[in-house]
Amino acid sequence: MSVLRSKSPCVYRSFHSSCRALSYNNVKLTLFSKPQCGLCEEAHEIINDTLESSEFAKEPLRQNMQIININKDPKWWKEYCFDIPVLHIEKQGDPSSLFRIMHHFREDELTTALKKFK
Repeated sequence: MSVLRSKSPCVYRSFHSSCRALSYNNVKLTLFSKPQCGLCEEAHEIINDTLESSEFAKEPLRQNMQIININKDPKWWKEYCFDIPVLHIEKQGDPSSLFRIMHHFREDELTTALKKFK
């Protein structure tokens, strides 16, 4: 990495490409679904397609994704039994950042939502 010098006492550094990889490090994705749910399968495909797109392929989002089967978790069944699929997008450790996408997913909607967390 090069350091640029000027007459001011400040030191300026060039942008390093590894900085970009850290931008989504703290973003957590949680998909609430259940087996034999057509909308859930479609949502999962849209999420995969979005995360594999050139815009997100090098980001750590896939490692921070969790899939919860609401049939096996009474808390989430009570919360989302009529709303699945539901995707939570949030910064880890910051519950106030929670953003939800429910029912029908669109790739452009997911892309826009993810960009807000960069």
